[in-house]
Amino acid sequence: MTTIDLASYQAHGYALIPVLDAATAEQLRAQIDAILLPEGRRVTGSQRFHPAENQHAGDAVETYGALSKHYYFHLLTDERFLGVQHLFHHPRILQEVSSLLGEALIINNASLFAAEPGTCYRLGWHRDVIQIPQEDLVEEAIYRPDRFHNSVQVNLPLIDDETLWVVPGSHLRPNTAAEKRAFQGSKHYAPVDAVMPGGVPVRIPAGHAVLYNNNLIHCGVNPRFQLPRRSLHLGYHGEARPPTWHFYLLNEQRFTPEYLAQMTPEVRSMIAAYFRCRARYPRMEDTWAFCRESLPGAPRA
Repeated sequence: MTTIDLASYQAHGYALIPVLDAATAEQLRAQIDAILLPEGRRVTGSQRFHPAENQHAGDAVETYGALSKHYYFHLLTDERFLGVQHLFHHPRILQEVSSLLGEALIINNASLFAAEPGTCYRLGWHRDVIQIPQEDLVEEAIYRPDRFHNSVQVNLPLIDDETLWVVPGSHLRPNTAAEKRAFQGSKHYAPVDAVMPGGVPVRIPAGHAVLYNNNLIHCGVNPRFQLPRRSLHLGYHGEARPPTWHFYLLNEQRFTPEYLAQMTPEVRSMIAAYFRCRARYPRMEDTWAFCRESLPGAPRA
């Protein structure tokens, strides 16, 4: 049985669910720390921030902590993280995401956000449309309530996390006049110091997950991490519908037979489903052309 209020999720664009108990979350955190912080490696954050470097660092584990920054590691293509991949098919996660996208799910992204105490982090307000050239981005076609968005993102922290901020309901409409002013003419990222009207923090306890529509206006910000950040970031699509532009993230060459053989059967099946879908829908640019053509009143071929 799902715990998500579907009407609330559709209206607000996100929902919080329990996934892991405290002991399991702590065990997984220790497992990840052993990878990021092997014996002899010292990592300390420092309170500094460079606006020109607002994106994540990564994803070579060997360089973790070389910069006082927020790191981003890919979990699907690094064999050191095989031990956490069972979370990608955790029954609670699949059950809840299936209630939003349909029973057959495809994983298209699995990453780890990591930072040490003292690090300052700001990722500007955005919607996840960076793949779409700004001249091709038609807001009225993408952000509207009658369009099914075949993508759900999941943030699952292993330590209490207050980094994610969202503008509830923004996935259902184009930017307001005030939001356009905050974006200062960009359709991708607002300046890192922009004040976004209606933005609210999403406080996620360790072991809980926030599921969200990544058309939401959202950002990542923490002026100074008091605790380490260890947050899993997952992305899913429903197999029954065409994918969105968020789907085209994985490189088939990274999934060698030897590497696939080390995965759980469930993850291996998800990867096979991903590349079957890629074969059916090989052109990422068709995903936003479809949005434009689906506008009410658009000419039909």
